[in-house]
Amino acid sequence: MKIIYLHGLGSNGQSSTACGLSKLGFDVISPDYRPQFFSESLEQLIQLVEHSQPTLIAGTSMGGYYALKLFERFALPTIAINPCFDPATLLQKYLEQPAHDFVTDTPIPFDQAMLDAFESIVSTNGQQPYDLEIVIGMNDDVIPAKLQQQFCNQLGWNWSEVDWGHRVDDVGLLGEMINRLRSD
Repeated sequence: MKIIYLHGLGSNGQSSTACGLSKLGFDVISPDYRPQFFSESLEQLIQLVEHSQPTLIAGTSMGGYYALKLFERFALPTIAINPCFDPATLLQKYLEQPAHDFVTDTPIPFDQAMLDAFESIVSTNGQQPYDLEIVIGMNDDVIPAKLQQQFCNQLGWNWSEVDWGHRVDDVGLLGEMINRLRSD
């Protein structure tokens, strides 16, 4: 199964989740992209999907946001883990204190124009798409679980709860979720 895995802000295509999914036997495409730049990132990811024809898209945090944006366009089976469902609001804190790039060990500066560029997630008319899985880490200290649940409730979407923080704490369990989503 060919998966596109999208990393979060401050990470890269060689994230521990991408590597872990590869070790589980998935054919993982995990691009380096700059999630803080909406238009540039979305265009890069659209081209990647069109070129690689994945079976499934998965993403964590900002990668979860982009996974949802790609779901809107391609309706491919998608798993969004702790998605940054509203970057324009949730990333406001980085206007005063830059985010940290864990790969380069440098700050990621934001400005208001960058935040204004992010598009909202489009509703599926209160219907839970059968091929969309939202995974919420109940111990997420970056995007509180309650906020993620409220977002899902507003859209009429179900979610799965896991005992994770913001990052994927159990790649094996994520692999099971991927296999389950593909077999439904």
